[in-house]
Amino acid sequence: MRNKICGLLIMVSLLGGCGFTWSLPEVDLPEASIVMDVNGEVINGLTRENQINLTPEEIPQDFVNAIIAVEDKNFYRHHGVDLSGIARAVFTNIKQGKVVAGGSTITQQTAKNLFLSNEKTFSRKIRELFYAIQLERKYSKDEILALYCNTIYFGQGAYGVEVAARTFFARSASELSLAQCALLAGLPNAPGSYDPYYHPDIAKKRQAIVLRRMVEEEMINEREKRAALQEKLVYGRNAYVAGDAPYFIAVVKDYLIDKYGERMVYQGGLRVATTLDLNMQRAANQAVAQGLQDKDENLQVALVALDVQDGGIRAMVGGRDYNLSTYNRVYSLRQPGSTFKPFMYSLAIDWGFTAADTIMCEKVAYKLADGSVYRPTDYGDEPYHWRPFTLKEAVMRSDNVVAVQVNNILKPKNTAQHIKKFGFPDISPVLSLPLGPVAVKPLEMAAAYAVFANQGLYNRPIFIRKVTDKKGQVLEENRIEPKTAIDARNAYVICDMLKGVMEPGGTGSHLKQTVGRISAGKTGTTDDYQDAWFVGFTPRLSCAVWVGYDLNQNVNLPGGVVAGPIWASFMGEAAVGAADEDFERPAGINISNICLDSGLIATEACPRTIEMAFYRGTEPEDICYYHWRDMEWMLKSDEGEESDDGEQERW
Repeated sequence: MRNKICGLLIMVSLLGGCGFTWSLPEVDLPEASIVMDVNGEVINGLTRENQINLTPEEIPQDFVNAIIAVEDKNFYRHHGVDLSGIARAVFTNIKQGKVVAGGSTITQQTAKNLFLSNEKTFSRKIRELFYAIQLERKYSKDEILALYCNTIYFGQGAYGVEVAARTFFARSASELSLAQCALLAGLPNAPGSYDPYYHPDIAKKRQAIVLRRMVEEEMINEREKRAALQEKLVYGRNAYVAGDAPYFIAVVKDYLIDKYGERMVYQGGLRVATTLDLNMQRAANQAVAQGLQDKDENLQVALVALDVQDGGIRAMVGGRDYNLSTYNRVYSLRQPGSTFKPFMYSLAIDWGFTAADTIMCEKVAYKLADGSVYRPTDYGDEPYHWRPFTLKEAVMRSDNVVAVQVNNILKPKNTAQHIKKFGFPDISPVLSLPLGPVAVKPLEMAAAYAVFANQGLYNRPIFIRKVTDKKGQVLEENRIEPKTAIDARNAYVICDMLKGVMEPGGTGSHLKQTVGRISAGKTGTTDDYQDAWFVGFTPRLSCAVWVGYDLNQNVNLPGGVVAGPIWASFMGEAAVGAADEDFERPAGINISNICLDSGLIATEACPRTIEMAFYRGTEPEDICYYHWRDMEWMLKSDEGEESDDGEQERW
């Protein structure tokens, strides 16, 4: 029989020019892909569970019997190719009028899995037959069967029987029952169609076919078959080996599968260099756990941190517990609240406003296009402050009324166009725009705020630096392509205004000590306290934190109280060991000490002062006159001190 088949294949190869090689290719066992962080450290979550090879002795006998019964009942009797099986398949297909049976032996399927592609061509089928015979000459039946059981695909990303057992029954293959073995043995024929998670009834019918075949081959008896059919099948996965960055790994995995296919990702030995920093990721995990420790278990969170200079994602937390919810909230659309104000103030600076310009916080009303009247108010017991604010203090205190007045001057259409420069795809031009009525993603917010720290340059967020195959060939490599969003001076002025948020009087002042270094940021709270935010940055890292509920439920806490501490804890821990540094000041910027009450050059008598950044030549020239009498009194007091001869002069 073997000689006849070899002769047939040789003849076909000579006539068909199928390009045979006479030696069997080296068996290239599936190799798990490896994902690494920015420092070359392996990130768990993709590689730990996707390729676990068993020896022939470790594969359950019930599974061996089941797979032979349903896939290749003559496995131990043929030499790689079963001509009678091929004949039966041809007859069945003709009878049905379509391809319903294959006829490939387990050895042929193993040859295809190890050496060939899935293309449906005559030449590939000839190579498959040839390699099957060669496999039989080189390996024992048990070794071939083990190769098959370790390489077949069961669905749900599971290659090999051990991973399939963990994927569908949350146990090792050695613990599988007859009923479970029969269910798994039926999946490789059509993993998508028989997937028990999506099609449990169809999977159950397929299991019955496998058990019937086992009875026909006298591997089990009728009693064992009935018992197996009556066994209740409970599907479930092993507790996910999540590692430190499950949400990030899920993003990487989905991208790779979409581009390279499941087999390459799970078995192709890819080497994936990512942007993640595991040390920062662990700091993010810790900050989230501590920040929500005593909070409602349904309260959710998103944290994403980007490298300011290249947009690489350094840390990602997409939810409170990946095992309970795989939904990645870093990509969810939520209203950003007052964290949107800096983008509007950026346009104001472009239009000639300065950080020292003052606007009154008082009752204002605007008639909208639909005829309704809009009256912005501030949070707190009093809806208005009834006093002027410099623009910097308006940012520090997160004053809503001032922000809306500025947006009215700029015109919402212009503000919306300007905000798009920060990487937001679609912004509605509404009067309340600086208060964040639009829906954006935390990832977009982190990237947008990075512009202020990166001298006006925008980088799209990236998570993969380079992908190579097992031989080291580069399959793809990300190149940084920053785009100018705003002028470097504009970015610095807004950066300086956001630094004020962390100073006394700012809504983030209580976070400064936790961060422990120069930083800038902004709190955000939406209407009815539904979404809580803190977005901020250091010269190296930009981070957005959102806290809220997936469904319509209020957090009932402002962003500075619930999101801010998570942000500050992460930013402080993520920078441990790094030198504290200030933001780089571009040419053409002057710094002046300004009175917060008047917006003029501060004197020693001014009670509330702060340094502000200005385009050179736009800083105030006048000395503060609000506190001139206080200054006069101080001067007189100084002149009234003891003179050189010890006498006291009196006024």
